[in-house]
Amino acid sequence: MALMARPALRLATAAMLAACMSVPACAGASSPRASGRPPGSTRIRTDSVQPAPPAGSRAEAHALATKLLSRLRLPSGARRLPPNPAPRSVMPSLWAGAAAALDVHALFELPESMAATAAFLSAHVPTGMSLSVTGQGTGSAGQTTAEVAYAPQSVPAGVYAAQLVLTIAPGGAGGSVLRVDGQVIWYPPRSAAEYIDPARYHVLTVAVTLFNPRLHTISKVTTSPAAIAQLTGALNRSPAEPTRIAFCPLIFASYRLAFAVSVHSAPIVVVTATQNPCLGAQIAVDGRRQPPLQDEAAVVAIANRLLGFTPRP
Repeated sequence: MALMARPALRLATAAMLAACMSVPACAGASSPRASGRPPGSTRIRTDSVQPAPPAGSRAEAHALATKLLSRLRLPSGARRLPPNPAPRSVMPSLWAGAAAALDVHALFELPESMAATAAFLSAHVPTGMSLSVTGQGTGSAGQTTAEVAYAPQSVPAGVYAAQLVLTIAPGGAGGSVLRVDGQVIWYPPRSAAEYIDPARYHVLTVAVTLFNPRLHTISKVTTSPAAIAQLTGALNRSPAEPTRIAFCPLIFASYRLAFAVSVHSAPIVVVTATQNPCLGAQIAVDGRRQPPLQDEAAVVAIANRLLGFTPRP
């Protein structure tokens, strides 16, 4: 069966579609050195470290998916069926490759044909939602499914993305079968260790490794409090990366940004990123990997300004 094209968000995540619904985020133990605290101290300064971005939860995502399902507008004569087992003919494309995602579905039998049902659903968009895509799946015998998707006009804090996916297939006696999936991806929580107190670090080393036309690295060391504050601000404001892309674009520049207390001490926090945002900004504290952060593009932009140039492929 040929799969339909997705809307913008789904196009961005098309490479992530896989058999499983989630991939665990990397987690690291909290470290007293992450914010420059003396060993043995458990106090995190709140005067210079910005508050955590909101994270979502499975319970909140389930409530949102259920709410979206309740807004569905169906043709008269629709009859709700037990959700399982669902016919293979109406198996949808599920969001996958996310650190935190879920799917809640419902199944219906309708007297109208597949084409008539798809036309009705395209014309009767639920309140507070927008029609995001229509399309069809085809096989050797022609069209096998129709698909309609809605996107909410806004999502709660802590939610990365949500949608209703409606998959329609021919049913008995000229009618149709409809599966409706409420899909939600939420922001996973950040670790306390990766919040960086800019007042505790005095040396920032920025390096970029270029792969073309030859492998070489350019680096710069700065002790500017403003530069350190700018980078830590971008990192501290960023939510955890909610997705995992299986296939990244060609990487031609790789960045390493290291925070140290002094010019003679080893770095405590190390951030890595790529020129084409793909895997999020990876963070290690005392050698322990933390959940990657979403705003990799901001990290790369700041690094380029500090280095004084922007790498090109």
